[in-house]
Amino acid sequence: MGAVLVVALILVLAVMWPKETADEREAEERVPMSRPAVTGMAPDSYSSSPSSAVFDGIATREEDPAPLTAKEMFPAKDTLQDDVSGAKPALRLSVLDDDCGRAIWGAGLGEVLQDGGCTQAVRGLYSDEKKGFRVLVAVYNLRDEEAANRAVEAFGAGSGGFVKLPSKTPEGFGEDFSLARGLAMGHYALITWAERVDGEGEGTSESLLSLVVTAAKAEGLYARAAG
Repeated sequence: MGAVLVVALILVLAVMWPKETADEREAEERVPMSRPAVTGMAPDSYSSSPSSAVFDGIATREEDPAPLTAKEMFPAKDTLQDDVSGAKPALRLSVLDDDCGRAIWGAGLGEVLQDGGCTQAVRGLYSDEKKGFRVLVAVYNLRDEEAANRAVEAFGAGSGGFVKLPSKTPEGFGEDFSLARGLAMGHYALITWAERVDGEGEGTSESLLSLVVTAAKAEGLYARAAG
């Protein structure tokens, strides 16, 4: 009888052990993050896509450990050239945060990013005042591709949060019509958000749709994936 009990105990421990270590590992990977702002601006229309095979080389932060820099994502005098809108938005500001809670609003979204091990957020604002367009680009550094895929979904409408506007963003951004797109690129979540300065637009606006695609050029991330 004693031998049977010992075998049963070993089997129970064998089943429980992987789950316990996985839970402990997940808890360790939850990085410290400040509490996000409760409310903020959000786009009227949002779509997202998971990571593709192009970014297999940076599928995890373990494979791509070097921290992001603002210069890498948003080089000085950087411009976006969009053929459909005819706009050439120029970089107006960029900001790097080592606390992702400062770069978003919404507790629900904050939970997703913290669970995903978000360690950095880089935001850049572009504008072409003559043509009348503004574009915000944000990149979040997460643990792995799975976490990035979950993150871009969580930025969607009804998720309870979105990108927090940098402090020097022109007044009125996001108050009228705007649209955004989220792309997972390996272990990074990239969000592009565009609006017309005059506030006009709709979900099928070709110029805005084109701008959110153009703004996702992310040359720094493509270079990492290729390297």
